[in-house]
Amino acid sequence: MNWGNADGEQWVHNEDEDALTGKDWAELLAAQPQFADKCPLEKLDGFDWAKLLSAQPQFADRCPWEELDGNDWAWLLRDQPRFADRCPWDTLTGEDWAWLLQEQPQFADKCPWSTLTGEDWADLLEQQPQFADRCPWKKVDAENRIALLSSQPQFADKCPWDELDGFDWAWLLSNQPQFADRCPWDELDGEDWAKLLSSQPQFADKCPWDELDIFVWD
Repeated sequence: MNWGNADGEQWVHNEDEDALTGKDWAELLAAQPQFADKCPLEKLDGFDWAKLLSAQPQFADRCPWEELDGNDWAWLLRDQPRFADRCPWDTLTGEDWAWLLQEQPQFADKCPWSTLTGEDWADLLEQQPQFADRCPWKKVDAENRIALLSSQPQFADKCPWDELDGFDWAWLLSNQPQFADRCPWDELDGEDWAKLLSSQPQFADKCPWDELDIFVWD
């Protein structure tokens, strides 16, 4: 059956398709758990269960726990750490651990730190800088160090200053203007200046207006 609107757009409904997917059911039951008796729970995959139990932990006795992978567990335990005793910790990747520890740092004693990549470390330290003493900084590349410094300026001694280009400086100073005394201003081009001055107009006296075709983003 087809429907349309006043503009002539057509919507096609495939009557052979089930009305609700596992994802749909998880979202519905998370908001309205009273419909559980109508749900074919076998439709839910591991991630659907993680999202459902995050909102409605009372369904735990119906969950096929073996279907949850490391990513599913990271999602679930961020909201419901009560289920930690069921978690097969060795299924979590470094990315999963970085995601989990951002919200639940009490699980740090279970983390195999060597599995975290440089990007994982930058993501984790942005939210939980107290783990910096565990970080193998050689893993964290320049781009990720700059991203981390934008939110955690106390890591300035870890920043590869000589590797920053104009784009990096515009991004960094937009968030942490106190580092302006380190900036080689002649590395910024017109786009960099537009980005920087849109958020930090006090640097206008550093801008070579006569040399640049400046535009400001909306």
